[in-house]
Amino acid sequence: MSTTTTERPTERATERTTERATWTCPNCHGATATAKKRCRDCGTSRW
Repeated sequence: MSTTTTERPTERATERTTERATWTCPNCHGATATAKKRCRDCGTSRW
């Protein structure tokens, strides 16, 4: 399975850093790099 990352232009460096943050799922321990913070493996939400 391949993934494609598309960056959109932004003026704030902090916004780009937030979008690239990696979140580790407490349920399945999978790492997900996404702005929405939902595990791609099991669907668990960060919130």
